[in-house]
Amino acid sequence: MLTIGAIFAGVVLVGVVAAGQLGGKATGTFKDPKLEYPAALIDGATIGKADAPVTLDVYGDFQCPICARYSLTVEPDLVAGYVVPGTLRIVHHDIAILGDRTPNDESKIAAVGAACATDQGRYWDYTHWVYANQDGENNGGFARDRLTSIAEAAGVDVSGFPACLDDSARVVAVATTTGDAGNRGIISTPTLAVNGQLLQPGLPTTAALGGLIEAAAASAAPGGSPAASSSAAP
Repeated sequence: MLTIGAIFAGVVLVGVVAAGQLGGKATGTFKDPKLEYPAALIDGATIGKADAPVTLDVYGDFQCPICARYSLTVEPDLVAGYVVPGTLRIVHHDIAILGDRTPNDESKIAAVGAACATDQGRYWDYTHWVYANQDGENNGGFARDRLTSIAEAAGVDVSGFPACLDDSARVVAVATTTGDAGNRGIISTPTLAVNGQLLQPGLPTTAALGGLIEAAAASAAPGGSPAASSSAAP
């Protein structure tokens, strides 16, 4: 089993995908995150080969600024350094814990929008555009009209998008994912898990995550020693 101490073993990754800038955005003016992942590796909210030895589960809230930092500046390096070579598979779980619990809860609406974008094969485009265009929390940054405009900028066909945001099945699915995360003890975002083992809340560096991924891959290899990945001091 891996331990959080393993994050102190790392490698320096050099990403090949540029990341967009973060920060507040004027309504109606959106920043292009300038990110594109290999289409052949994408399956809904998952990217990577099905037989990759390491799975990274990512629990994020679209209103979380640190989640945006992960999505736009850390994850592209992981995709380039580990997903493309076949070592890593990344699975996103979009949860809603930062919203105001009203019918216009922006965390919930943004997460439902991700499901709608997934139906069109646009999950990752949507995710990058939404994170790149945060505008504070619970103050209209992801109001329905603005979110719809962001989705359109990401390439989503928005002809049915507003109605999709109210689709009961998708709303329930987001609530279920959020509840399941809570049952796992996830109370903040981003929270990451490597091969099922939760890391401490927050965002490790790219190098630290690289160390965890390499340790997990070594453990999964024939003759690998799981104990070796636990040798670092916590």
